[in-house]
Amino acid sequence: MKRSSWQIEKAVVFALMLRELKTRFGNRMVGLFWVLFEPMANIGSVLVLRVVVRQRYTGVQIEPAVYLVVAMLPFFIFRNIWFRMMSAVDANAGLFGYRQVKPADAMAARAIMESTMYAMIFLAFMLIFAWMDYRSVPYQPLEYLGVVGLFIMWGVGLGLMSAVGVKKYPALDTFLHLTSFPLYITSGVLIPVNSFPATVIPILLWNPLLHMVELSRWAFFPTYHPLMGVTVEYPLIWGLVVLFLGVSLFFVNRQRLMIRE
Repeated sequence: MKRSSWQIEKAVVFALMLRELKTRFGNRMVGLFWVLFEPMANIGSVLVLRVVVRQRYTGVQIEPAVYLVVAMLPFFIFRNIWFRMMSAVDANAGLFGYRQVKPADAMAARAIMESTMYAMIFLAFMLIFAWMDYRSVPYQPLEYLGVVGLFIMWGVGLGLMSAVGVKKYPALDTFLHLTSFPLYITSGVLIPVNSFPATVIPILLWNPLLHMVELSRWAFFPTYHPLMGVTVEYPLIWGLVVLFLGVSLFFVNRQRLMIRE
């Protein structure tokens, strides 16, 4: 029986996801352990630092570990989708000789896998927090899912744009990876934004990721008040612009991406 185009597309993406899992983790659990260990190490180091300097988190009845996780994991989803999509073309270049496999399939497989993997990690953390009698369910679950969707949209948009840019200028790969840490710090994931000097905060508000981090905590905690000036419209509008530019650049350069240089 002849399969439809949609059935072929699903089969290709699923096969690429299985290949990605085998490439990254193989038959060992070390790779999977590291994915879970990274956010746990970040949380542990920051909690120790907070105890040492005797600083308190802003907000009422907010557990520090949960405060970090609810913003950290969406940021990791964004970052990993961005960078994994950026390198998807070169990593799967040998498969483009098959007529059914296209660069878009490789990128989609990586984006879906990262989202699924971090959803499972998030669930694991929430079960741990429930066992510890911490808040483990978002106060506004739909709003929280919407913010996570914003992170994914930004990751996909930047991933598409970066894949095209790195194909043309390979040195761009290193530069883009270097931007990850400054974005991580200035987005308020680890350090509360109100800990920065008042003169710096208006500058930080130009960062759309900061708005999304604040909104993720606002949606999770009933007592959390986001920083003044934070809106959902700002990251949403610019996210749609980035996604549109990413899709447009990818569509124009889709044939060039399949050429091995």
